[in-house]
Amino acid sequence: MGAMSAYMKALGFVLVVLGMAGSIYCWRAAASDEVYFRALRGYERYPGNVLYLQELKMAEPRHMLLLGGAWSAAPAGLVAGSLCLALAGLLAATGGRES
Repeated sequence: MGAMSAYMKALGFVLVVLGMAGSIYCWRAAASDEVYFRALRGYERYPGNVLYLQELKMAEPRHMLLLGGAWSAAPAGLVAGSLCLALAGLLAATGGRES
């Protein structure tokens, strides 16, 4: 196995692990986003209050980005890691020679 094949295999595993870790981190951060949930509870209690609406609109982008990260980090890590692992397999099969 060549050096490039070993490097691609290690990179593939790292990308898969980082994608899963990023997804878990974003899920936990979104589930414990106290600022967003406090603003949401205030707006639900007083729906006509502009101050609660403003507070909710200020907390909403961060919460939505955390949800987007939670949904996209794992698939992105799996796809990128799988590509690196496939390239490592191809490099190992060809012996790293150029044709």
